[in-house]
Amino acid sequence: MNAQDAREVLPAATLGGWVSLGVVIAGVLAAATWAPGARTFFGLSFRPALLCFVPAFVLGVGFALVHRGRQHIEGWGWLWLVPGTASLHFFMAGVAALSDMRGATVFAALLLFTAAFHGRLHRVTPRQPFLALGTVVAVGLAALLRRSEEHLALFAVIGPAAVMAELYLGIFAVKHDEARREAEQLRAAVQAQLLEQQDRDVGRLSQTLVQILGYNHDINNALMSVSAAADMLAVMGVQRNNLPRAEFEELVRELNEGLTRIRDMVTEIRQKGRRSVINEPANVDLEPVLESVRTSLGWRFPDVRFQLKVEGPAHALVRGGVTTMRRVVENLILNACEGDGQRGATLVEITARVEPYSGRLEVLIADDGPGFPADKLAAPIEGLSTTKPHGTGLGLYTSECLIRASGGTLERHNRPVGGAQVRMLLPRELR
Repeated sequence: MNAQDAREVLPAATLGGWVSLGVVIAGVLAAATWAPGARTFFGLSFRPALLCFVPAFVLGVGFALVHRGRQHIEGWGWLWLVPGTASLHFFMAGVAALSDMRGATVFAALLLFTAAFHGRLHRVTPRQPFLALGTVVAVGLAALLRRSEEHLALFAVIGPAAVMAELYLGIFAVKHDEARREAEQLRAAVQAQLLEQQDRDVGRLSQTLVQILGYNHDINNALMSVSAAADMLAVMGVQRNNLPRAEFEELVRELNEGLTRIRDMVTEIRQKGRRSVINEPANVDLEPVLESVRTSLGWRFPDVRFQLKVEGPAHALVRGGVTTMRRVVENLILNACEGDGQRGATLVEITARVEPYSGRLEVLIADDGPGFPADKLAAPIEGLSTTKPHGTGLGLYTSECLIRASGGTLERHNRPVGGAQVRMLLPRELR
């Protein structure tokens, strides 16, 4: 009982299924009895053959009526299935016994197929051989109905073959169940690890955002002080500076405009930081984002050849929408173009497609540059860690944080042919 799966057994034992099977069996027996040339080939009598099916039909319909609408099978229900399934095997073997030898081989093949199917469905193994024993009993009882001694030879072959088919597919099904459970456990462990890592990253990112927002007040105060100083220069600079008044006022005006832009940028950063934490992920079409980034970086790196391949619809759920997605893609492709700061890539391949196993959007960015240093691949991605002489290390770190905040993952490794490859997996909207 522990090896059974009610989710598979119940759909195969519905009332409608048994009624349909009864109609099909009656039609097949009628055709084998009265169709032109059927009597010569099968030599079958309709009524005795149909009577062999009655026990299986009664037990099957009774089981379906009792378990109608249920999602669970009790212990007595599993015991009910053993004689019911064995009765169906008795019908197949009984019809073979009542037929001539040529027709008996056809029904014997149906018995072999049915026994194999039930072996997989009911997980028949040497440790749970109950249905196999029922098949042995069913074939033995059907042998009593044989029309000739030649049928004994047929049953001597088809009986063990049916039992072996039951055991083989039953063992295969049990091994498959074990492998599926192990895969689910592994997937759950990986997901738990990813969620734990995401929680740490989000906590670290949140702490950084709090610190940045806390500095905002001091930045605003400093900007106000600088603005006041600029105003003082406008009043006093004419007397203490040899510059003509028009040029001096132009410098002051540029100073004030620069300060205004800084103030606007600080405000925008603060608002975007708050929106990125609060907003729900947006559905982003990645293809125009990739095209835009390829065009902009193509002007900046004219010696780099970009290859873009989008397989099917490339939509992903990204927290922060198109702005965040563009920032992530631009950072990763920019890293590929710059390489280690001394040697960059000459070819960058960008591929977007739906990952067939997880159903997520997979984005691959591969290059022919120097690749990642081995010690960097072994260590987690951290900010302020870079191989470039004038780099900050924030590009890759920020991209990973943004991807994780959207529920995705970022992987990096070196290609066997040389160069680096970054792989993103992003959630997609289920349609």
